[in-house]
Amino acid sequence: MNRKGFFITGTDTGIGKTFVGAGIAGALKQQGLDVGVFKPMLSGEKREDPMSDTSILKAFSGDANSLEQITPFQFAEPLAPYVAAKREGRLITLEKLVQAWEKIQHTHDFFIIEGAGGLAVPFGREYSAAHVAKAIGMPLLLVARVGLGTVNHIWLTIAYAKQLGIEIAGIILNGLDDKNQGVAEQTNPEFIEELTGIPVLAVLPWIASFHAKDVAELLNKSLPLKSLLDYKCGEGWKGA
Repeated sequence: MNRKGFFITGTDTGIGKTFVGAGIAGALKQQGLDVGVFKPMLSGEKREDPMSDTSILKAFSGDANSLEQITPFQFAEPLAPYVAAKREGRLITLEKLVQAWEKIQHTHDFFIIEGAGGLAVPFGREYSAAHVAKAIGMPLLLVARVGLGTVNHIWLTIAYAKQLGIEIAGIILNGLDDKNQGVAEQTNPEFIEELTGIPVLAVLPWIASFHAKDVAELLNKSLPLKSLLDYKCGEGWKGA
């Protein structure tokens, strides 16, 4: 049986998945939850780098699992995981990846799992981040930009997820600049909900700090964390 949690994906690389995922993990940790993290593939940086996605997820969550358990596969070049692995003469199958997940899935009550890049990014010869999400069986939280162009990216990502039968719990818009807020930023949250039928759970402001305490406090204020804990695949939001 799958553990509770969410698979964090984005509409692009550099969209703020780690910021959001680590922030949620840190906020839940502050509330006393036993939360773990898993980012199966990392490209272009070393797990041991304090500013790597893996290290940030581990630090924010307080996960006692090793960096190697949290990210079992890493590659030197900043490329799509499949391309980076191929250039190193390696082939990581979906089965190997799922086996790595199964070794740690019972170590925590709740998991935040992060993909790499967008949902259609190739992780292996015949599978993408989406296939990983489906195999693990947790609903998606989709992280996207706030401004002009984001509707197209969100719509395409959702269409791909639905094509594979992956449940999408909600959308988080990230990086709002209050000083440069245009019509797109003002209208997109409501329009995205109307267009997709999927709730926009939060519109997060751009912040300069990446300290665990600051990010966790922002997520505590901005997201319905209690509802995240109550969410169940196939049932949706409690009370909705």
